[in-house]
Amino acid sequence: MFNYIKFAIFQILGFLLSIPELIKLKINEKKYNSIEKFRFIKSHAKRSLDLVKIKINVIGKEKVPKEEVLFVLNHSSMLDSYILVSSIVKPVGVIIADVPTWRHIPIVSHWLNMMKCVYIDRENNREGMKSIIQASENIKMGQSMAVFPEGDLTWVKDPHALISDFKPGALKIAYKAKCPIVPMVIKNSRGTYNGYEPIGRINSGNVEVEYLDPIYDHIENPKIKTKELAEMIKAKMIAAM
Repeated sequence: MFNYIKFAIFQILGFLLSIPELIKLKINEKKYNSIEKFRFIKSHAKRSLDLVKIKINVIGKEKVPKEEVLFVLNHSSMLDSYILVSSIVKPVGVIIADVPTWRHIPIVSHWLNMMKCVYIDRENNREGMKSIIQASENIKMGQSMAVFPEGDLTWVKDPHALISDFKPGALKIAYKAKCPIVPMVIKNSRGTYNGYEPIGRINSGNVEVEYLDPIYDHIENPKIKTKELAEMIKAKMIAAM
């Protein structure tokens, strides 16, 4: 529990101390590029994990194209967003479940907006499509995006799966943006957090993040179904695990 208390206190202090930086970026938003806007969030995520002795080993960075992409990740821990941000090779916005918890967290919600994160209502197809379009527009405008297409923690959906079934609609972002998909496999993260709620137990450990080869199948053949593409990506990720 001590790890969790340290982690929680660091979140509160870190985001409170970031207020001047946030104000500076918001007032002169056009003056700063995406790397400068993303710098605090990446540093904060990395320092948060270092504090609780979660070590990240990243391999395959050289596989990521220079152009903007849709990153696709598996989801086994409540800390996966921190693992993603601390190990990502370029600024990224994240597709987030549209729940009040995220929309209204003081200060944090403003940083999420700065990162061009997109909230998605998984229960409303019409609203969900609006979010998909917004995410694709972000990519077209120069902001890579990341999504956890399982839609929930792997072990919650299927306790016996390495990766549970994808919600293939999430891949429509890449179809509409006509951008590559880069699968990222997070290995051994499940043990880093015990629980399914904001309050849980954080465990120290080693996590590996592997970038897989970029996928262009949906660009070369736009008629390929999202379900078929999702199964192919899932299989590649399981093989890497």
